Parts: sequence; C-alpha cells; structure tokens
Amino acid sequence: MHFSPQQIDAMTLWEFAACVDGFVKANGGTEETAPPSLEEHHAMLQKMNNITSRQI
Repeated sequence: MHFSPQQIDAMTLWEFAACVDGFVKANGGTEETAPPSLEEHHAMLQKMNNITSRQI
C-alpha cells in the first residue's frame, strides 16, 4: 500500500481499515472464493504429504 510506518502510526484504526478496503477493491480482491470440496481438500492434503515426505 506504500505507506510509511509513520503514516500508518498516524492513522486511526478506522482510517487504516478504509485504506485496506480500498486497496483490496482496487487490486481485484473482492471476489469470493468458494471453499474446496471435501475431495479437493483430501487431494491437497495428500499432495502436501507427498511433497513433505520427499524433502525429509
């Protein structure tokens, strides 16, 4: 968001939250992502287990 630490310190929590909301909207972060299905979740866990077991 390109604010300096001093600028953030000078903001109220409400002002900072408004900046974050604007930044998210301006950068396309407003779309809701659907959670993975149970099958997709299990597939991701299996993939992570396979990756981590190879690195050990």
